[in-house]
Amino acid sequence: MTDRLGTSDIFPPASQYVYMDAASVGLSHTKGAEAISDWQRALAERGTVAFTEKDEVECLDNLNDAAARLFNADVTDIATASSETVLMSSLAWAVMPGAGTNIVSTETTHPSSVYPWMRVAEHTGAEVRWARADDSLTIDPDVLEDLIDENTSVVCLSHVEWGTGQVFDLKRFADAAHRNGAICVIDATQSAGQIPIDVAQSGVDAVATSTYKWLCGPFGTGMMYVAPELQKLSPGIIGWRSHKDMWDFQADRFEYADSAKRFEFGTMAYGTAFGATVSTNYLLDLSIERIAEHNRQNSDRLLNGLRELGAEVLGPKDAASRSATVAARFPGKDSADFARTLKEADVIASLRRDFIRFSPHLYNSSDDINQGLSAIRAAL
Repeated sequence: MTDRLGTSDIFPPASQYVYMDAASVGLSHTKGAEAISDWQRALAERGTVAFTEKDEVECLDNLNDAAARLFNADVTDIATASSETVLMSSLAWAVMPGAGTNIVSTETTHPSSVYPWMRVAEHTGAEVRWARADDSLTIDPDVLEDLIDENTSVVCLSHVEWGTGQVFDLKRFADAAHRNGAICVIDATQSAGQIPIDVAQSGVDAVATSTYKWLCGPFGTGMMYVAPELQKLSPGIIGWRSHKDMWDFQADRFEYADSAKRFEFGTMAYGTAFGATVSTNYLLDLSIERIAEHNRQNSDRLLNGLRELGAEVLGPKDAASRSATVAARFPGKDSADFARTLKEADVIASLRRDFIRFSPHLYNSSDDINQGLSAIRAAL
Protein backbone atom coordinates (compact mmCIF):
# COMPACT_ATOMS: atom_id res chain seq x y z
CA MET A 1 0.00 0.00 0.00
CA THR A 2 1.27 3.49 -0.79
CA ASP A 3 0.38 6.50 1.31
CA ARG A 4 0.37 10.03 -0.01
CA LEU A 5 3.73 11.78 -0.09
CA GLY A 6 2.06 15.17 -0.35
CA THR A 7 -0.31 15.68 2.59
CA SER A 8 -3.81 17.15 2.43
CA ASP A 9 -2.73 20.35 4.18
CA ILE A 10 -0.31 20.96 1.29
CA PHE A 11 -2.70 19.69 -1.42
CA PRO A 12 -6.26 20.10 -0.04
CA PRO A 13 -8.15 18.87 -3.15
CA ALA A 14 -6.48 15.48 -2.72
CA SER A 15 -8.86 14.80 0.19
CA GLN A 16 -11.92 15.82 -1.85
CA TYR A 17 -11.26 14.08 -5.17
CA VAL A 18 -9.43 11.16 -6.66
CA TYR A 19 -7.30 13.64 -8.55
CA MET A 20 -5.35 11.89 -11.31
CA ASP A 21 -4.78 14.81 -13.65
CA ALA A 22 -1.24 16.09 -13.02
CA ALA A 23 -0.46 15.79 -16.75
CA SER A 24 -3.08 18.49 -17.33
CA VAL A 25 -2.76 20.72 -14.25
CA GLY A 26 -1.07 19.51 -11.09
CA LEU A 27 -2.50 20.36 -7.69
CA SER A 28 -0.86 23.57 -6.49
CA HIS A 29 1.31 23.64 -3.39
CA THR A 30 -0.68 25.75 -0.90
CA LYS A 31 2.38 27.54 0.48
CA GLY A 32 3.45 28.34 -3.05
CA ALA A 33 0.02 29.79 -3.79
CA GLU A 34 0.22 31.82 -0.57
CA ALA A 35 3.63 33.17 -1.58
CA ILE A 36 2.13 34.47 -4.82
CA SER A 37 -0.81 36.07 -3.02
CA ASP A 38 1.44 37.61 -0.38
CA TRP A 39 3.65 39.17 -3.05
CA GLN A 40 0.65 40.57 -4.96
CA ARG A 41 -0.93 41.95 -1.80
CA ALA A 42 2.31 43.60 -0.63
CA LEU A 43 2.82 45.12 -4.09
CA ALA A 44 -0.72 46.50 -4.08
CA GLU A 45 -0.34 47.96 -0.61
CA ARG A 46 3.24 49.30 -0.73
CA GLY A 47 4.49 49.20 -4.31
CA THR A 48 8.27 49.22 -4.71
CA VAL A 49 8.71 49.69 -0.99
CA ALA A 50 7.71 46.03 -0.75
CA PHE A 51 9.32 44.91 -4.02
CA THR A 52 12.68 46.57 -4.56
CA GLU A 53 15.09 46.09 -7.44
CA LYS A 54 17.06 43.74 -5.20
CA ASP A 55 13.89 41.67 -4.62
CA GLU A 56 13.24 41.63 -8.36
CA VAL A 57 16.64 40.06 -8.97
CA GLU A 58 16.53 37.65 -6.08
CA CYS A 59 13.08 36.21 -6.80
CA LEU A 60 14.28 34.81 -10.15
CA ASP A 61 17.73 33.94 -8.83
CA ASN A 62 16.09 31.77 -6.17
CA LEU A 63 14.00 30.01 -8.80
CA ASN A 64 17.10 29.52 -10.96
CA ASP A 65 18.81 27.90 -7.97
CA ALA A 66 15.89 25.47 -7.63
CA ALA A 67 15.94 24.74 -11.38
CA ALA A 68 19.66 24.02 -11.23
CA ARG A 69 19.01 21.44 -8.52
CA LEU A 70 16.14 19.99 -10.53
CA PHE A 71 18.29 19.47 -13.65
CA ASN A 72 21.62 18.79 -11.86
CA ALA A 73 23.07 21.81 -13.62
CA ASP A 74 25.12 24.89 -12.78
CA VAL A 75 22.95 27.90 -11.99
CA THR A 76 24.72 29.91 -14.71
CA ASP A 77 23.17 27.49 -17.22
CA ILE A 78 19.57 28.32 -16.19
CA ALA A 79 17.13 30.87 -17.62
CA THR A 80 13.64 31.74 -16.38
CA ALA A 81 10.73 33.22 -18.32
CA SER A 82 6.94 33.09 -18.45
CA SER A 83 6.56 29.62 -20.05
CA GLU A 84 8.31 26.70 -21.69
CA THR A 85 6.93 27.85 -25.05
CA VAL A 86 8.62 31.24 -25.11
CA LEU A 87 11.93 29.76 -23.97
CA MET A 88 11.75 27.05 -26.64
CA SER A 89 10.85 29.64 -29.27
CA SER A 90 13.79 31.83 -28.33
CA LEU A 91 16.12 28.84 -28.48
CA ALA A 92 14.76 27.70 -31.87
CA TRP A 93 15.43 31.10 -33.43
CA ALA A 94 18.88 31.17 -31.82
CA VAL A 95 19.83 27.79 -33.32
CA MET A 96 17.97 28.47 -36.59
CA PRO A 97 18.63 25.17 -38.42
CA GLY A 98 19.18 25.97 -42.08
CA ALA A 99 18.12 24.64 -45.46
CA GLY A 100 19.53 21.21 -46.17
CA THR A 101 19.35 20.18 -42.51
CA ASN A 102 16.58 18.31 -40.73
CA ILE A 103 14.84 18.44 -37.37
CA VAL A 104 13.79 15.08 -35.91
CA SER A 105 10.76 14.77 -33.65
CA THR A 106 7.74 12.53 -33.03
CA GLU A 107 4.18 12.93 -34.24
CA THR A 108 3.01 12.37 -30.65
CA THR A 109 5.04 15.18 -29.11
CA HIS A 110 3.26 18.20 -27.67
CA PRO A 111 2.84 21.11 -30.11
CA SER A 112 4.66 23.48 -27.76
CA SER A 113 7.75 21.30 -28.08
CA VAL A 114 7.98 21.34 -31.86
CA TYR A 115 5.91 24.24 -33.22
CA PRO A 116 8.78 26.72 -32.56
CA TRP A 117 11.12 24.52 -34.62
CA MET A 118 8.52 24.13 -37.37
CA ARG A 119 8.18 27.92 -37.55
CA VAL A 120 11.94 28.35 -37.92
CA ALA A 121 12.03 25.56 -40.52
CA GLU A 122 9.32 27.39 -42.46
CA HIS A 123 11.61 30.41 -42.51
CA THR A 124 14.88 28.66 -43.36
CA GLY A 125 13.74 25.70 -45.46
CA ALA A 126 14.89 23.03 -43.00
CA GLU A 127 13.09 19.68 -43.15
CA VAL A 128 11.08 18.29 -40.23
CA ARG A 129 11.17 14.50 -39.90
CA TRP A 130 8.47 12.70 -37.96
CA ALA A 131 8.68 9.38 -36.13
CA ARG A 132 5.24 7.82 -36.55
CA ALA A 133 3.36 5.99 -33.81
CA ASP A 134 1.78 2.55 -33.97
CA ASP A 135 -1.88 1.80 -33.14
CA SER A 136 -1.15 2.05 -29.42
CA LEU A 137 0.34 5.54 -29.97
CA THR A 138 3.80 4.20 -29.15
CA ILE A 139 6.97 5.45 -30.85
CA ASP A 140 9.55 2.78 -31.64
CA PRO A 141 12.85 4.21 -30.32
CA ASP A 142 14.80 2.36 -33.03
CA VAL A 143 12.69 3.97 -35.76
CA LEU A 144 13.16 7.35 -34.11
CA GLU A 145 16.92 6.96 -33.94
CA ASP A 146 17.09 5.83 -37.56
CA LEU A 147 15.74 9.24 -38.62
CA ILE A 148 18.86 10.93 -37.27
CA ASP A 149 21.63 11.29 -39.87
CA GLU A 150 24.55 13.52 -40.84
CA ASN A 151 22.14 16.23 -42.01
CA THR A 152 20.26 16.38 -38.71
CA SER A 153 20.67 19.67 -36.87
CA VAL A 154 18.22 19.20 -34.00
CA VAL A 155 16.60 16.26 -32.23
CA CYS A 156 13.58 17.73 -30.43
CA LEU A 157 11.72 15.42 -28.05
CA SER A 158 9.32 15.47 -25.15
CA HIS A 159 11.05 13.56 -22.37
CA VAL A 160 7.61 12.11 -21.54
CA GLU A 161 4.94 12.09 -24.25
CA TRP A 162 1.87 14.05 -23.13
CA GLY A 163 -0.66 11.45 -24.29
CA THR A 164 0.61 8.03 -23.33
CA GLY A 165 3.38 8.83 -20.86
CA GLN A 166 6.04 7.15 -22.99
CA VAL A 167 9.53 7.98 -21.69
CA PHE A 168 12.57 8.44 -23.93
CA ASP A 169 16.12 7.62 -22.91
CA LEU A 170 17.73 11.06 -22.92
CA LYS A 171 21.31 9.82 -23.06
CA ARG A 172 20.57 7.54 -26.00
CA PHE A 173 19.16 10.35 -28.11
CA ALA A 174 21.68 12.96 -26.98
CA ASP A 175 24.45 10.55 -28.00
CA ALA A 176 22.77 9.85 -31.33
CA ALA A 177 22.41 13.58 -32.00
CA HIS A 178 26.03 14.32 -31.09
CA ARG A 179 27.40 11.51 -33.26
CA ASN A 180 25.83 13.33 -36.21
CA GLY A 181 26.83 16.84 -35.19
CA ALA A 182 23.31 17.74 -34.00
CA ILE A 183 21.95 19.01 -30.69
CA CYS A 184 19.33 17.34 -28.49
CA VAL A 185 16.60 19.61 -27.12
CA ILE A 186 14.07 18.36 -24.57
CA ASP A 187 10.66 19.53 -23.40
CA ALA A 188 10.41 18.33 -19.81
CA THR A 189 7.00 19.76 -18.96
CA GLN A 190 5.58 16.24 -18.61
CA SER A 191 8.58 14.85 -16.72
CA ALA A 192 9.99 17.55 -14.44
CA GLY A 193 8.72 16.73 -10.96
CA GLN A 194 7.87 13.10 -11.62
CA ILE A 195 11.08 11.67 -13.18
CA PRO A 196 14.70 12.59 -12.35
CA ILE A 197 16.44 14.71 -15.00
CA ASP A 198 20.23 14.82 -15.04
CA VAL A 199 21.71 16.99 -17.78
CA ALA A 200 25.26 16.12 -16.75
CA GLN A 201 24.65 12.39 -17.08
CA SER A 202 22.46 12.51 -20.19
CA GLY A 203 24.41 15.14 -22.13
CA VAL A 204 21.31 16.87 -23.53
CA ASP A 205 21.90 20.38 -24.85
CA ALA A 206 18.77 22.12 -23.59
CA VAL A 207 15.80 21.27 -21.37
CA ALA A 208 12.76 23.51 -20.91
CA THR A 209 9.74 23.07 -18.65
CA SER A 210 6.70 24.87 -17.34
CA THR A 211 5.84 24.58 -13.66
CA TYR A 212 2.06 24.04 -13.47
CA LYS A 213 1.93 20.28 -14.03
CA TRP A 214 4.13 17.78 -12.18
CA LEU A 215 6.05 20.54 -10.37
CA CYS A 216 2.83 21.53 -8.56
CA GLY A 217 3.52 25.20 -9.24
CA PRO A 218 1.66 28.07 -10.90
CA PHE A 219 0.87 28.98 -14.46
CA GLY A 220 3.10 31.69 -15.89
CA THR A 221 6.59 30.37 -15.17
CA GLY A 222 9.04 28.40 -17.30
CA MET A 223 12.63 27.30 -16.69
CA MET A 224 15.30 26.22 -19.16
CA TYR A 225 18.73 24.62 -18.96
CA VAL A 226 21.06 25.75 -21.76
CA ALA A 227 24.39 23.99 -22.27
CA PRO A 228 27.42 26.34 -22.21
CA GLU A 229 28.09 25.74 -25.93
CA LEU A 230 24.67 27.20 -26.80
CA GLN A 231 25.18 30.25 -24.61
CA LYS A 232 27.25 31.82 -27.40
CA LEU A 233 24.12 32.11 -29.58
CA SER A 234 21.94 35.17 -29.94
CA PRO A 235 18.49 34.36 -28.49
CA GLY A 236 15.45 34.79 -30.69
CA ILE A 237 13.69 36.84 -28.03
CA ILE A 238 15.64 39.49 -26.15
CA GLY A 239 14.86 42.30 -23.78
CA TRP A 240 16.31 44.31 -20.95
CA ARG A 241 16.96 41.22 -18.83
CA SER A 242 19.16 39.75 -21.61
CA HIS A 243 21.77 42.46 -21.06
CA LYS A 244 24.99 41.80 -19.15
CA ASP A 245 24.04 44.65 -16.83
CA MET A 246 20.27 44.70 -17.04
CA TRP A 247 20.06 47.87 -14.92
CA ASP A 248 22.22 49.78 -17.41
CA PHE A 249 19.17 50.88 -19.45
CA GLN A 250 21.33 52.24 -22.26
CA ALA A 251 19.28 51.70 -25.42
CA ASP A 252 22.06 52.27 -27.94
CA ARG A 253 24.47 49.73 -26.45
CA PHE A 254 23.73 46.04 -26.05
CA GLU A 255 25.95 43.36 -24.55
CA TYR A 256 24.60 39.89 -23.89
CA ALA A 257 24.88 38.28 -20.47
CA ASP A 258 27.71 35.75 -20.59
CA SER A 259 25.51 32.95 -19.24
CA ALA A 260 22.11 31.37 -19.93
CA LYS A 261 20.60 34.56 -18.51
CA ARG A 262 20.83 36.01 -22.03
CA PHE A 263 17.71 33.88 -22.67
CA GLU A 264 15.82 35.84 -20.00
CA PHE A 265 14.24 38.81 -21.66
CA GLY A 266 11.56 40.81 -19.92
CA THR A 267 9.41 41.71 -16.96
CA MET A 268 7.12 38.87 -15.95
CA ALA A 269 4.50 38.17 -13.28
CA TYR A 270 7.20 37.83 -10.63
CA GLY A 271 4.84 36.45 -8.03
CA THR A 272 4.66 33.18 -9.94
CA ALA A 273 8.42 32.78 -9.45
CA PHE A 274 7.91 32.85 -5.68
CA GLY A 275 5.28 30.13 -5.95
CA ALA A 276 7.30 27.99 -8.35
CA THR A 277 10.34 28.22 -6.08
CA VAL A 278 8.35 26.95 -3.10
CA SER A 279 6.80 24.02 -4.97
CA THR A 280 9.99 22.99 -6.78
CA ASN A 281 12.06 23.02 -3.59
CA TYR A 282 9.34 21.06 -1.80
CA LEU A 283 9.53 18.26 -4.39
CA LEU A 284 13.32 18.33 -4.40
CA ASP A 285 13.43 18.05 -0.62
CA LEU A 286 11.14 15.03 -0.80
CA SER A 287 13.41 13.64 -3.59
CA ILE A 288 12.32 13.24 -7.19
CA GLU A 289 13.62 9.67 -7.07
CA ARG A 290 11.29 8.93 -4.16
CA ILE A 291 8.38 10.56 -5.97
CA ALA A 292 9.13 8.53 -9.11
CA GLU A 293 9.04 5.26 -7.15
CA HIS A 294 5.82 6.28 -5.38
CA ASN A 295 4.19 7.18 -8.68
CA ARG A 296 5.41 3.98 -10.32
CA GLN A 297 3.72 1.84 -7.68
CA ASN A 298 0.44 3.69 -8.06
CA SER A 299 0.50 3.77 -11.87
CA ASP A 300 1.31 0.03 -11.97
CA ARG A 301 -1.67 -0.64 -9.71
CA LEU A 302 -3.85 1.52 -11.94
CA LEU A 303 -2.57 -0.01 -15.18
CA ASN A 304 -3.10 -3.59 -13.97
CA GLY A 305 -6.56 -2.74 -12.70
CA LEU A 306 -7.55 -1.15 -16.00
CA ARG A 307 -6.42 -4.21 -17.91
CA GLU A 308 -8.43 -6.47 -15.59
CA LEU A 309 -11.47 -4.35 -16.41
CA GLY A 310 -10.94 -4.91 -20.13
CA ALA A 311 -9.55 -1.46 -20.96
CA GLU A 312 -7.19 -0.98 -23.90
CA VAL A 313 -4.10 0.56 -22.32
CA LEU A 314 -2.12 2.69 -24.77
CA GLY A 315 1.59 3.35 -24.90
CA PRO A 316 4.63 1.09 -24.50
CA LYS A 317 4.34 -2.29 -22.80
CA ASP A 318 7.76 -2.35 -21.12
CA ALA A 319 7.84 -0.73 -17.68
CA ALA A 320 11.11 1.12 -18.34
CA SER A 321 9.44 3.16 -21.09
CA ARG A 322 6.44 4.20 -19.00
CA SER A 323 5.90 7.10 -16.62
CA ALA A 324 3.06 7.73 -14.16
CA THR A 325 0.74 8.71 -17.02
CA VAL A 326 -1.64 5.95 -18.13
CA ALA A 327 -3.87 6.32 -21.19
CA ALA A 328 -6.78 3.99 -21.91
CA ARG A 329 -9.78 3.39 -24.11
CA PHE A 330 -12.82 1.48 -22.91
CA PRO A 331 -14.36 -0.74 -25.60
CA GLY A 332 -17.99 0.08 -26.26
CA LYS A 333 -17.77 3.38 -24.40
CA ASP A 334 -17.58 6.89 -25.77
CA SER A 335 -14.53 8.37 -24.06
CA ALA A 336 -16.05 11.84 -23.74
CA ASP A 337 -19.18 10.49 -22.01
CA PHE A 338 -17.08 8.16 -19.88
CA ALA A 339 -14.80 10.98 -18.70
CA ARG A 340 -17.86 13.00 -17.64
CA THR A 341 -19.25 10.00 -15.73
CA LEU A 342 -15.98 9.61 -13.84
CA LYS A 343 -15.88 13.30 -13.00
CA GLU A 344 -19.36 13.04 -11.52
CA ALA A 345 -17.91 10.32 -9.26
CA ASP A 346 -15.10 12.73 -8.26
CA VAL A 347 -12.50 10.80 -10.27
CA ILE A 348 -10.60 13.49 -12.14
CA ALA A 349 -8.81 12.57 -15.36
CA SER A 350 -8.51 14.13 -18.84
CA LEU A 351 -10.20 13.37 -22.11
CA ARG A 352 -7.55 13.49 -24.81
CA ARG A 353 -8.57 12.73 -28.39
CA ASP A 354 -10.44 9.40 -28.14
CA PHE A 355 -8.91 8.18 -24.88
CA ILE A 356 -8.83 9.02 -21.19
CA ARG A 357 -5.53 9.98 -19.61
CA PHE A 358 -4.92 9.24 -15.94
CA SER A 359 -1.92 10.86 -14.24
CA PRO A 360 -1.57 10.22 -10.50
CA HIS A 361 1.12 12.05 -8.57
CA LEU A 362 2.69 12.27 -5.11
CA TYR A 363 -0.58 13.36 -3.46
CA ASN A 364 -2.33 10.12 -4.53
CA SER A 365 -2.40 6.96 -2.41
CA SER A 366 -3.13 3.35 -3.26
CA ASP A 367 -6.59 3.90 -1.75
CA ASP A 368 -7.15 6.59 -4.38
CA ILE A 369 -6.25 4.15 -7.13
CA ASN A 370 -8.61 1.52 -5.70
CA GLN A 371 -11.38 4.10 -5.38
CA GLY A 372 -10.80 5.22 -8.97
CA LEU A 373 -10.90 1.65 -10.25
CA SER A 374 -14.13 1.04 -8.34
CA ALA A 375 -15.70 4.08 -9.98
CA ILE A 376 -14.57 2.86 -13.40
CA ARG A 377 -15.98 -0.60 -12.69
CA ALA A 378 -19.32 0.94 -11.70
CA ALA A 379 -19.37 3.11 -14.82
CA LEU A 380 -18.69 0.09 -16.99
